[in-house]
Amino acid sequence: MIVKSILIPTVIGVLLAAGAARAQQVNVEQIVAQKVQPILPENGKGGGVAVAVRMNGTTSFFNYGFANNAQNRRVTEDSIFNLGSVGKVFATTLLAQAVKQGELSLDDPVAKYVTELQRGDDIRRVTLGQLASHTSGLPRVPQQYEHWHRGNYTWPDFVRFLNSWKADPKHEPGQQYLYSNAAMVLLRVALERRFNTRFSGLDARTDNRPARDDLDRTASAARLAWPRRARLRPDGQADQPAG
Repeated sequence: MIVKSILIPTVIGVLLAAGAARAQQVNVEQIVAQKVQPILPENGKGGGVAVAVRMNGTTSFFNYGFANNAQNRRVTEDSIFNLGSVGKVFATTLLAQAVKQGELSLDDPVAKYVTELQRGDDIRRVTLGQLASHTSGLPRVPQQYEHWHRGNYTWPDFVRFLNSWKADPKHEPGQQYLYSNAAMVLLRVALERRFNTRFSGLDARTDNRPARDDLDRTASAARLAWPRRARLRPDGQADQPAG
């Protein structure tokens, strides 16, 4: 069995406004190394970091450590990393823009848009604002409630869970901060339903240029970190990340 190392995906965007002359004096590689070396394992194995620095229109890559110890494979700029919660930035930004433009409200129940949830109980009290602020009361993932479930959650599974979900004093909508991936998935679906557009295309619906610029900057960071030669399988999914 191959034991894969734990990778620490890092994307660093550097903006130097002092001009090209000053930028040339900065030893970027030395600065990056000073920040990265302390978080690497002492023996050089067991983890890796890939850093991308964007400066004056040029992208530089700095790679440290190993992507796979058993195969002695080092991290490169084409190593595949799980990017974590970049999608949450898109969802909350799109929600804020839609609220600003009067297209929906933070107080709208999510069941208003995800109509399958109108058959539920406590889920009908959860609002879009609560989903976005991690105050919905929903758990991080459904498996925290349904330990018996095996395999991935399909959409019908997810709807069944949400409609059967019961709030309690520690999971009351609008009362506590509880980080929830389930809530963010539900927010994405609500936005798709409201605008009848797949989530990946929602940023194109706004004519607000500053908002588009903000989204474009976020998307650029994500694209910068995504491997340039990552392959897609026939089912449309990307190759499994290295760790």
